[in-house]
Amino acid sequence: MIDQRYTTFLILTKTKSYTKTAKKLFITQPAVTQQVKSLEKELQLKLVEYHQPHLKITERGEKLASFVNNITNQQEEFINYLKNPDLQKEIVFGATKSVAIFMVPKVIEEFSHDFDKINCTVTNTERILSMIDDGKLDFAILEGNFNKQVYSYYPMQRERFVCVANADNELTKMAKIDINQLLNQTLILRENGSGTRCILYNWLKSLNLSFSDFNQVISFNEPTGIIELIKKNVGISFMYESLALQEIANGNLQEIKLSGMDIFRTMNLVYSRNNYFANYFNHLFCD
Repeated sequence: MIDQRYTTFLILTKTKSYTKTAKKLFITQPAVTQQVKSLEKELQLKLVEYHQPHLKITERGEKLASFVNNITNQQEEFINYLKNPDLQKEIVFGATKSVAIFMVPKVIEEFSHDFDKINCTVTNTERILSMIDDGKLDFAILEGNFNKQVYSYYPMQRERFVCVANADNELTKMAKIDINQLLNQTLILRENGSGTRCILYNWLKSLNLSFSDFNQVISFNEPTGIIELIKKNVGISFMYESLALQEIANGNLQEIKLSGMDIFRTMNLVYSRNNYFANYFNHLFCD
């Protein structure tokens, strides 16, 4: 369906090499060069800058590649839809780890009434967005930051971002504390690429602070594992309130009330830009 020149250009943007692109397409290197030049001539746009041995995709070239990638990923799904418009039996989506605990079980329960196959991938924000880019996910439920110019999205629910500690931690007994009173604590963090880690990093940065200002820092990529560490009084952490509500209700955890910390984030349904199935995805959650 898509002009071969666009496919060739898309692969070139990923390999950054005419030789590697030619090998992937089983054509000659001059053929790759000719197709790209033909595309540039037709569009009257400079897509590639080549200063041996470095190849650089121009800003407009990157935008074109993103559009072509989006169309390519939707092509097979769209054809299947045309063949069987009433048979939407399988859905593949992603979710970040925090969301997977307090939102996804209910989502899967609702999907189970309409789909024969449900596949949910749980990983961090960075990886989820990469999978959307590669066409491996229909959509994702994200709590982390993402480029709203690159992806389409539908707001789902707002979540409060809080600091939590073991209920025996003396700081939980105080009406309000300053962030500097927290720095002698052990901070338990999510891994690099996590949305919650990014939120905390940016908030601390606005206060001219960093993770290294804490007494000790522990990184752990599982939210449930972090909660268990807090219950053992190993340290304190920052997370969405819904993630800690059950343990707070059980009396195991308590919020540390920090001055100047009033952070809310929207959980978003996220999918590729200009997705043909956007209305369908939104419809799944707005009823």
